[in-house]
Amino acid sequence: MADLAAYCAQTHTVKNTMKHRKGFTLVELLVVVAIIMALATLIFAGIKRASMKASQTACMNTMRDVTNGLSAFIVDRNMPPVPETRKEGSEQDYVCGDYLNLFPNDYLVAVLEGVEKSFSYDGGELQTRFANPTLNEYASFARTPKKNNGVYDKPQDVQEGQLFDPWERTIMIAINVPPFIEENSAGLKDKWLHTDGLAVYPDSEPREEPFAVWSYGKDGERGTRGASLQKNLLRKSDDVTSW
Repeated sequence: MADLAAYCAQTHTVKNTMKHRKGFTLVELLVVVAIIMALATLIFAGIKRASMKASQTACMNTMRDVTNGLSAFIVDRNMPPVPETRKEGSEQDYVCGDYLNLFPNDYLVAVLEGVEKSFSYDGGELQTRFANPTLNEYASFARTPKKNNGVYDKPQDVQEGQLFDPWERTIMIAINVPPFIEENSAGLKDKWLHTDGLAVYPDSEPREEPFAVWSYGKDGERGTRGASLQKNLLRKSDDVTSW
């Protein structure tokens, strides 16, 4: 009888314990929630990094189309594709596609694609035949109805025909205009490629390159947004460059 009573008491205790352990305690629930939130944060950060990397790769591919086209043009004609206003030795290096949209890159796009067009800048006319008399095709760019990693294809729009990066800003291009006599004379008859400061970083800048192509990345600013001038490094930014 004593053994039976002890067994019954033990069984009752186990049942009570199981009864009280059917749910999680508040602390356990908080731990589970914290783990889920941590995992979600890691997953979101991973997706964000992957998305940024994909955009940068797409931008680099578009920029490579530009550099390949420029290289082929220079090899073929022994002269870079510059407009009439940048005749050899008379003007400084040529920069277009700047973020203020003062000098669009549509002229250069049309020249590389071998399209006969004229463009009005500051009351003057620029003809693609001046730089590319035979209208040879040196590059072909994808068209996009949005300002997104390609040539913006929307007739009557003021930015139609310009080449954009994946973040809806025009891709910037600088061309070193010959002759290359001086070492560094503010972009005039020198070997040093001048970009009006648009491609100059504390840790990097194009120097004796025949041309440079770049984008300020997702944040749209040279270097890292909010960084001081001395710490505004290219290698720590989301900018995409050809050099």
